[in-house]
Amino acid sequence: MVDLSLLLFICLVLPMLMMSVVFKGESRTLIIYMVLGIFACLVAGSIDGTILSSTSLTYYYMTINITPIVEEILKALPIMYLAFIFKPTKQHLLECSIAVGIGFAMLENAYIFADSAASITLDWAIIRGLGAGMMHSICTLAVGYGISLFGIHKKWYATGTVALLATAMIYHAFYNLLIQSDYMYLGLALTVVTFLIIIVVEKQKNKVKESVK
Repeated sequence: MVDLSLLLFICLVLPMLMMSVVFKGESRTLIIYMVLGIFACLVAGSIDGTILSSTSLTYYYMTINITPIVEEILKALPIMYLAFIFKPTKQHLLECSIAVGIGFAMLENAYIFADSAASITLDWAIIRGLGAGMMHSICTLAVGYGISLFGIHKKWYATGTVALLATAMIYHAFYNLLIQSDYMYLGLALTVVTFLIIIVVEKQKNKVKESVK
């Protein structure tokens, strides 16, 4: 029997690949990076499943201690490749970072929904749709944003990237801890507040740049 995650991967990716044939330039790149995020989720699920089945670790322990490490490394790889090989603009790097995170969340949410459809509620859909989507995007965005700054200080590439990955892993683990507890709405609030702060900061920076011009 074909694995459920692989079937969902095919269903999500094929339409997006068709779009990438029609779209051009940066629009095509964003679609490709969403596909890479979906692929990263597929690989992460396989790795997490293998670890879980071959050890005595519980699912709860995995999601707090192992999953954030595996997922954040896999999500960061395409962003690091883009940054170090193609030297994109800061804005494009940030957009691709968000695309990877959203792509990852799409397959993750689709898998959980298909696997537990009978128990899905409206609250769950909202929390997973907003919470997981923003959490994965925020973590990948943090790595992408940091890497864009390292372009100015190349000697910080290695240490800075490791520090950013560690920060993303901790944030991810904290979110997973909250979302599986009685304080699940705090997990959602954490991602919403963080996302709003990022938007406000970026808008203020753009206003400053415009005023300087």
